[in-house]
Amino acid sequence: MKIVHLLWGLSTGGIENMLVDIINEQIDGNDIALVVVNDMVDPNILKKLDSRIRVHFCKRQRKSRNPLPLLKLNYFLRKENPDLIHVHYDGLAKFVAGRWPKVRTIHNTTNSLEESKYFKACYAISKAVQEEWAQGGHNETILVENGLACDRINANRSNLFDDGKLHFVQVSRLFVEQKGQDILLKALAEIKTANLCEIDFKMHFIGDGSDKDLLQKMTAELGLNDVVVFEGNKPRDWVYENLCNFDLFVQPSRYEGFGLTVAEAMVAKVPVLSSDIEGPLEIMTPKDNSAQLLGYTFQSENPLDLARKIADFVKNGRDDALINKACQHVLDNYHVKKTAARYLEEYVKVTGSCQSN
Repeated sequence: MKIVHLLWGLSTGGIENMLVDIINEQIDGNDIALVVVNDMVDPNILKKLDSRIRVHFCKRQRKSRNPLPLLKLNYFLRKENPDLIHVHYDGLAKFVAGRWPKVRTIHNTTNSLEESKYFKACYAISKAVQEEWAQGGHNETILVENGLACDRINANRSNLFDDGKLHFVQVSRLFVEQKGQDILLKALAEIKTANLCEIDFKMHFIGDGSDKDLLQKMTAELGLNDVVVFEGNKPRDWVYENLCNFDLFVQPSRYEGFGLTVAEAMVAKVPVLSSDIEGPLEIMTPKDNSAQLLGYTFQSENPLDLARKIADFVKNGRDDALINKACQHVLDNYHVKKTAARYLEEYVKVTGSCQSN
């Protein structure tokens, strides 16, 4: 099958990293191309692509009204003449001039419900996303759960830190509207002010984004410069090798369709503390719906509750039995090979239906 994946950009992010993993799996037995519309490309991600995958760059500037990049987009699509186009972001489908069958992955609970008219099929990355679209009247949305390259994630701790402190981590874009790093900073300030933890700790933010300056200013204003470390972007190979060395993974997001980094931390055998929102909760819930979550949660948008939960973790320490169970849960249910195969099954249904019409 000849497939084109269509993205706005290929910069550092959960969607982009996971897509690379998926299409690297799909290339065996298929003809795969990737079209990147905006001039936003991280070379570290680009070099992870299988050499057999063709990549086309339209080099559009964000929010530009210049029609040339969109003409390039359709030129590349005509050149590829795919059996199917797989779209991964809002706002792209309307620029495709041809009549190729198009499908869409809905990556977040905030994606536009109005665009389903462009697609032969829409895929939800989690039950949380599927249920939201069902509430909007789109009951036909198909569940294809996210997956990750579990075998590339190291779970054997090394001597990355030897200062006797606990080291907490958050891995994501610095974008408070979704990722909630401001909530975490307020929680850390409460811990420090109220002396909730007797053990010294460091909080590491791995990633970059539009709110970096805001968060650095907030860190200084809250008196957290001695506690918080902004690591900037790290290659995913570094993250997969070293994530296991952190003592606690904190995910304070306001919304998440899935929570890929939560799953990555679970595979790395790092305890996870997340806001109690749908995506991460789904990952941390055993498939048999048993009562015990495979991680810890705090009330979303509540920095005081987050501070208390971090303090409780420091007091009680690691629960290795829970951590091992969480790791096995992700290995069993969220491997990228399973995700890639499910997409291919669904593509066949779409292309077969189009040929019969």
